[in-house]
Amino acid sequence: MRKKGILLCFMSFLLLGGCEKKENTPNPQEALQQEENQKPEVSLSENLWDFEFSIGEDVWKLPAELSKWEEKGWSIDEKQEETMLDGEAYIEGETLKNQEQEISVDFVNPEGEKKPLKQCYVGGILLKYEEKAPYYQLPSGITLGESTLVQVTDKFGTPTDEYEEKEDIYITYEYGKYKEAELVFHIEDEVLYQVRMKNYREPENEEEPISEEIPKEVKEYQAPEEYNGDFQEYVVKYDNSFYQIPAPVSQFVENGWKISKEGSDTYVKAGRHGYVTLEKNGQSLYAVVKNYGEATTNIQNTFVTNLSGDFDVTKVSIGVGDEIVLGMPAEEMKQRLEGSVYQKEEDEKGENYFIYSDESKKNFIRIFVDKDLQLVRELEVSNSPETLDEYEENEDEKTNPSDALLNEEKITEE
Repeated sequence: MRKKGILLCFMSFLLLGGCEKKENTPNPQEALQQEENQKPEVSLSENLWDFEFSIGEDVWKLPAELSKWEEKGWSIDEKQEETMLDGEAYIEGETLKNQEQEISVDFVNPEGEKKPLKQCYVGGILLKYEEKAPYYQLPSGITLGESTLVQVTDKFGTPTDEYEEKEDIYITYEYGKYKEAELVFHIEDEVLYQVRMKNYREPENEEEPISEEIPKEVKEYQAPEEYNGDFQEYVVKYDNSFYQIPAPVSQFVENGWKISKEGSDTYVKAGRHGYVTLEKNGQSLYAVVKNYGEATTNIQNTFVTNLSGDFDVTKVSIGVGDEIVLGMPAEEMKQRLEGSVYQKEEDEKGENYFIYSDESKKNFIRIFVDKDLQLVRELEVSNSPETLDEYEENEDEKTNPSDALLNEEKITEE
């Protein structure tokens, strides 16, 4: 089943479940037979975050243009050739074929305009150990069907997440938004048998001219000094510093955050979105950014368009609006919401309070109240206007939210 999505969504991805042990569990006879097929000698990076891998003798790096795969004999279904993929969108669960071999891949269009699938990139891949399959190798000499959990963590370090499910062990390495690798081992022998890698970022071009000048939008930004009762001003106190979202990455750097090279784009083209990973005191902030300038600029001169804080993952103090803060009792939060227009959505874990800027529901503040604790457990701020000038001009023209649906359908077949 295919999965569609927008690159700028903040919803988490659905992880693929483990495969049946009978089909994929390597045993000594199979390993010996594969060894007799001669393991290809390939040159790969030592770093998992470079997202290199090999299929037999062919070395790949994500993302890679579909045309490069076609040169090696891989192809997609003819019915999919004219599928159109919107700009900054992705589609998961497609199939690439090369004679008798099939692999599951994800396609991504990191650029701004809609394109046919044939002109997009392979941004994700699922590799499974099988007796008749070619050798699948990862950076640092890690090989499916051979390498153990201990060997993997020794090479790649402590994973971001690790858990057991049924007869499998899952570990995940995250390097920011839309950039992660999930490796799966069987509990019995702890041998790697499956890997899913995805890097939906726009590939960097060494010839791309990057302006060294600080954009005027960054120069003109002024950080607020206190809370603003108007939620739609998007003033947020984050880790004891005030920001008005969107806020320059450089402002976060001034306040002690550091840019993670592994999880961040180096530059962002004019008017386009990108991604940054900021680190401070052991905490990581994965954020979407936008370049509001007129020229390609480095990541430090882009604007963070979303922030979040919660009890579980991003354990950073955060406050919005009329000083509604993480950990506040639900009753007090509701009192401070009085007079504001919001939409409430309930689920089994609690209640979400959404304060939208307009009918598009694109820009919002979300307050989540834990059902059992009756405390504000999570706060999220997301504001990404088309232009900063437009945002300022429309401050007095906001409309009340309606029940208009989010534009989630970004894939069309023509």
